[in-house]
Order: sequence, then structure tokens, then C-alpha cells
Amino acid sequence: MHSDDLAATFQCPVRARLKKEGVTVVTGDLVELDEVQPPSTSTERGTGVIAARLPRRNLLTRPYLANLDQVFIVQAMHQPEWNALLCDRYLVHLQLELESVQLFVCLNKCDLATEEEISALRNIYEPLGYDVIFSSAKNTLGVDKLRKLLSNKTSVLIGPSGVGKSSLINAMIPNLNLKVDVNEELLVGRHTTTYSELYTLAEGGWMADTPGFSMGELRYPDATVVAWQFPEMSPLVPDCKYSSNCLHLVEDGCNVLSQLEKVAPSRYASYVTIVADAQAEAKAQQDTSRKVDQGTVKLVGGKQAKSLPRLTERQRSASRKRDKQGLSELTRTAADEEVQIKEEEEQEEQEDQEEQK
Repeated sequence: MHSDDLAATFQCPVRARLKKEGVTVVTGDLVELDEVQPPSTSTERGTGVIAARLPRRNLLTRPYLANLDQVFIVQAMHQPEWNALLCDRYLVHLQLELESVQLFVCLNKCDLATEEEISALRNIYEPLGYDVIFSSAKNTLGVDKLRKLLSNKTSVLIGPSGVGKSSLINAMIPNLNLKVDVNEELLVGRHTTTYSELYTLAEGGWMADTPGFSMGELRYPDATVVAWQFPEMSPLVPDCKYSSNCLHLVEDGCNVLSQLEKVAPSRYASYVTIVADAQAEAKAQQDTSRKVDQGTVKLVGGKQAKSLPRLTERQRSASRKRDKQGLSELTRTAADEEVQIKEEEEQEEQEDQEEQK
């Protein structure tokens, strides 16, 4: 962690009491320290103990980051190829988790794209209210604009592996020298960042670099709320015939479908896929819940059945039938022993008679 007052970096464990209370500390949290030992030189780290976590303004759960002002969704134009679905999934995920945080779409490696490709994406996202930045870490295109936007803010670059997030940070903080690797065969960046970390900016503010992650790790919303995360669709939703339950796929009286020309084809294709993902996730969770219920709950009462907890063998009292069976077994065992004793006595008597003869 970093202390502005002491102008130093500290290595600090979390106090055990906080762990017992379930208090988590993630990158971006503001904390209070105890047992502070400042570093003796500028190249060393001080030590201390995190005694408290201050209230958060917000929390992003994937990746875990707190107290953000703005988020830059970074994607490459080429190497790897632009992915509209991935960009839209990031937007939905972030809008659901961070309502008051400003979002930017940063299209990197623009030196590899044509003017027509750049213009096409600009015309899709800028009219929706998203700030679009075109950048290239290779020739520093857009780097100065990024510096101004980052000044005195806490920001994060997120996106898939290999799109150039670390390269952009190196371009803005030249002496940082974050590790960058390139697959020589595919000419795409390799995954090199393995954890989230904040870096100070000369202009003031903080910049976080995060590991790349896939669509499968993004948040799955309820299918009925997906349309509200698409600015071009949300104004049309209230006028649907079944506005509260309409998924805008095949429904009669759907206002979105009747005005589909207002939605870019790539955006609607992303919407359809995200809805399908949300439905599949909901079904999977329902199936898992049903399996758990079947193991822990039983239905009793015929047509008007009620759910009751299923008792374990240890919790269950012995039934009268089982007690009766147990008594029968004891009686049977006692009778068998008497018969056996009588047979042994008769055999001994016979042996004695034979000896006397």
C-alpha cells in the first residue's frame, strides 16, 4: 500500500480481527495503519498493520477494485481482432456494478486499422454516450489524451489478454517498464499481468493494471434487465406490450422489434447472446438449487404437500415399529439361547448314561 502523507510504500498484513469479522481489503481500498515503521531509504518499503478499512465509494468484483472514478475498456482493433460481443459484455457488466462511474471505450492498436474501420466503430458507440478513445501504444496515438483524462482520478484499464493494456501504461509512465510479451507466430500480446496493481501518475491520480479475463467470468444479469443496459434500447422498452417481461426477441407487440433499425446489427446480436447467456445461467442455478433441495427437503401431505427438512439418521428418533422390531429380535434371541442350553444339557445327560454303562 502507499501513503501520500509519508510519500512511501508499505507492506502491510491485515489485522487478524478484521479477517475474523469478514472484512476484506482489495486494491484501491483506503485503510488505517497501526505499528507504522517508515522505510529508511526511498528504495525500501515500510511496514505496518492494516487496522481498519474506510468506507468504500464503490466496488468492482471482477476484477476486484475499490473506489474507482472511471474505467477504460481496452480492446485491440487487430491482433487480436476486434470483438463486439466482448466489448458489449464488458459494458453491461460494468454498468450493473458501477452505476456512477464513467466508462470509456479505448480502441488500441489503431495503427493496424483503416479509417473505415475506425469510423464504423466511432459511429456505433459515440452516439450512445460512450467516450471512445483511439490509441496506439506503438506510435503514442491518443496517449496525451489518456494522460489528461487520467489526471487526479483513480482509473483502471480492463480488457482481454494481449490487447496492449500494459503497453499503454508503459507509454504513459515511461520508467515503469511493465513486462510485455508478444506471440511471434500470432503477433498478439501474451497475458503477462497476474494481479491488479495501482500505479501513481506524474499528473496526479492512480492507474490500475489488471489481469485479462474472459466473457465467462463476467456477471450474468437477469434476462429481463439486459435491455436496460443498452442505451439505444432502453427508451423503447416502456412502450412494449409486455414491458416488464418482454425479452425483445420474438414477442408480439414488442416496440424494440418494431424499431430495430435504431439498433446497430452488431449491438443487437450482442444483446441476443447476452440474454441467452443469462437464461442459461439462471437455469443452471435453478437446477443446482433443485438438486440441493431434493437432498435436504422432503414433501409430505399428498396433494397439499408441504416441504419439511429431511432429518439425518442422527437427528431422527427411533420409530415405534423399529422399537417393536428390536424387542422381537431380543425375545427371539433369548428363546434361541434357552433351546441351545436345553440341547446341551440333554447331550451331557446322554454322555453320562453311556459312561455308566
